[in-house]
Formats: sequence, C-alpha cells, structure tokens
Amino acid sequence: MQLNLEFFDQPDVPPSAPAAWDQIDEAARMAAIEILARLIARLLPDDLAMEASDE
Repeated sequence: MQLNLEFFDQPDVPPSAPAAWDQIDEAARMAAIEILARLIARLLPDDLAMEASDE
C-alpha cells in the first residue's frame, strides 16, 4: 500500500498503460505459461543435483 503525503497539490496523473501481460490474448498467455513451466522443469533437476553434490 502506498500513502500519499499531502505536502503539495499533486497534478492529475493519467492512468498508466495496461501491463504487457494484460495486452496479450488468453491463448498467448497459456502458451507463455507452458513454455515457462517447461523451462523451470528443466532447470530444477539440475539445480537439485548440484545441491546434493555440494553436501
């Protein structure tokens, strides 16, 4: 939560542009999530193997 201090009059700030994630359609979001999940799944076993060998 962000609080505004009332030391001075703030100009009207235009609403910010929507995030890139909100600008793509549902199918593209699902494809991006699937790709990221596969990349994370590839990295996890290697990371866990390295942790086991360090001990």
